[in-house]
Amino acid sequence: MPLKPDRLERTLNLAKKSLAQYETSLDELKIPTDQRKKSPRWRELNATCQQIENRIQSAISLATRADVPEPESAEAETAE
Repeated sequence: MPLKPDRLERTLNLAKKSLAQYETSLDELKIPTDQRKKSPRWRELNATCQQIENRIQSAISLATRADVPEPESAEAETAE
């Protein structure tokens, strides 16, 4: 069962905070930004953020799809 977008937003904020904290620790170690992708921890945190963002987009698209009424079938048009 998918989570609601507001709960996913909170989870995304927490994930972004964790990523920002780790990026701060990488800055303290003077690791350049283009070298961060080599860090397994950074990749994991970044992937988590991307996954949550994708889940939010999916939840929004499902909600908008549920709001749109389905078009009438061709059979109903020919019966009239």
